[in-house]
Amino acid sequence: MSTAAYIRRETGVSMVINAVLTLAFFLLVFGRGGAVPVWGVGAYVFDFVPQGFMIGLMGSLVPGALAGKARRAGKVAALGVASPWPANLILRSLLLALCGALAGVVLSGAALTLLGLVRLPWGAGLAAKLVWAGLLAAMVTPVSLRKALA
Repeated sequence: MSTAAYIRRETGVSMVINAVLTLAFFLLVFGRGGAVPVWGVGAYVFDFVPQGFMIGLMGSLVPGALAGKARRAGKVAALGVASPWPANLILRSLLLALCGALAGVVLSGAALTLLGLVRLPWGAGLAAKLVWAGLLAAMVTPVSLRKALA
């Protein structure tokens, strides 16, 4: 398998897994209907902290570990590209997790502030969380994979 195809496949898997986990946690935290409070501890914007952190962490740690193993086994070719991210998988994953948490809170908080919302329709809240899960996984997973394959 080509390195590019490997990265695309693993990124797609990460996007799906993170969207499914986001759905499960959204249902657990916000229930199955009703307006979702936007501000405060445990509310919608606050929930981007654990969501972003876990997607950043698991979207880089697990695929990065699997990629390193696949590269060492000769199943996927190494990349000859330099990366500014740390070589240490755990440190890299923690940094990506912090970036994911920060980005989620900043972007959701800014958008909801501009919209002036204090409560969010349940379906819109879920849809935005699912989109964010896919987008964040699509950003962090290839970063970690490229470094693991470098």
